[in-house]
Amino acid sequence: MLAPPPTLKLDEWTWATATRDGTSITVRPLRADDERREIAFIESLSEQTRYFRMFTPLKYLSPQLLSQFMDVDYDRRMALVATVGAGDQEMFVGVARYGSTDRQEQAELGVTVTDAWQRRGIATILIGALMRFARSHGFHELAGMVLPENHAMLALARSLSFTIEHDPAGHIMKISRRLDDSL
Repeated sequence: MLAPPPTLKLDEWTWATATRDGTSITVRPLRADDERREIAFIESLSEQTRYFRMFTPLKYLSPQLLSQFMDVDYDRRMALVATVGAGDQEMFVGVARYGSTDRQEQAELGVTVTDAWQRRGIATILIGALMRFARSHGFHELAGMVLPENHAMLALARSLSFTIEHDPAGHIMKISRRLDDSL
């Protein structure tokens, strides 16, 4: 993990907001000291939610996968988290991340919200913020892969103006969205 940019710059991407039902959450960049929170978050996900996000029936979080999740450089690899609580009691309720792809100016999107917090608008908040962050760091498109049976994610992608294409060879749905100046 590279050193983060100056704190002031990261603070610009930290704010309090509310879910659809009025519950207060904080959105902020993932930090190096979040490893314990990331582990707890992944362990809190149902088997189906883990499968929808990682396309595999993940039983435990390997050190390599944890390292990959924590490897953000706040530019080409970024993660924003939605949290509740504070200090030692702070916990993740959602994570959205991107990583650059082999296509110039494109990043791959991933988002997960813990089961108890789904359908409250957290993924919408996180993806909107991640799109703005990606745009401010030179990306012009976000893309992702979604399992065809993940109806909630496909509906969310449609609501956020992502295009959706079926890839029969890979048995997946490909979503993408140009990042324009209106973000």
